[in-house]
Amino acid sequence: MNEEYRPRFSFEISEEQKIRADKLLATHGVRKAIFQVILDDLLDLIEEFGPVVIGALLSKKAKSSDVLPEMAEAKRKGEA
Repeated sequence: MNEEYRPRFSFEISEEQKIRADKLLATHGVRKAIFQVILDDLLDLIEEFGPVVIGALLSKKAKSSDVLPEMAEAKRKGEA
């Protein structure tokens, strides 16, 4: 395997999401750092509880800040 290869996620976002991300996550490297933490949290939950986690998020019956431990902690700190 090529030593320069680095796996990546790539997906489309809306124009509104791009504008918000550009405004709120403008610091170099912060997007990568944040989404790595979120991805690890999500994968941990899916390993522990299975696809029900995906269903809860996609049904919009649960917000990520209600489900993902790191997001819940960030929300608590933001509200304090």
